[in-house]
Amino acid sequence: MRLNKYLAQNLQISRRNADEIIAAGHVKINRHKVNVGTIVTEDDVVEVDGEVIKSRSTHEYYKFYKPKGYICSHEQQGDSPIIFDLIGKQYLKFGGRLDKNSEGLMLLSTDGDWLNNIFNAKNKITKKYIIKIKFPLPKGKKFKQNINHNGEVLKIINYKLINKYTYEVALKTGKNHEIRRIFRFNNLKITTLKRNRIGKYSLKDLSPGDLVKINIDE
Repeated sequence: MRLNKYLAQNLQISRRNADEIIAAGHVKINRHKVNVGTIVTEDDVVEVDGEVIKSRSTHEYYKFYKPKGYICSHEQQGDSPIIFDLIGKQYLKFGGRLDKNSEGLMLLSTDGDWLNNIFNAKNKITKKYIIKIKFPLPKGKKFKQNINHNGEVLKIINYKLINKYTYEVALKTGKNHEIRRIFRFNNLKITTLKRNRIGKYSLKDLSPGDLVKINIDE
């Protein structure tokens, strides 16, 4: 494991912060100073300012309701708020990025492999969304759920019309702005985009900004 990842997991800091303390000379492995990019093995003794850092035996797993208006990032971007202004746990990794104008379910964890498994398109885990539009589809016009946009195939695997202004759609991929691009292709203006399910995990009773610890074995 890379040293910055090891420190991030066990000190509850970001990898960038881990790189900073490594570069500043605060970290030793087996009593020797090390550089950014060093690899840690199970037999190594890692110290920060003389204190031995023990590996955490368990990971943390969370569901998070991202509110509209927040950016999915660990770093500040202009004047826009970021999700970690609400979460506070900078050491967490996140999966299922949502754009600034979207809201809904995200998953966060110290376990990057778990997140990668869920959000790797090859595993085809279904994500569901509630979409509200400004104007309904004109009568007689069919909604196109599979399109080719700038040489890229975009696909909604299933959709349900809840009412003339509201759709429930499902994806197994996660291409950039995929739903917005498909709806724009259909000349439908989205007013609200909310993800309410990722695989077996759902928003349930969460309110915007809520972070709830979960047991992935349940």
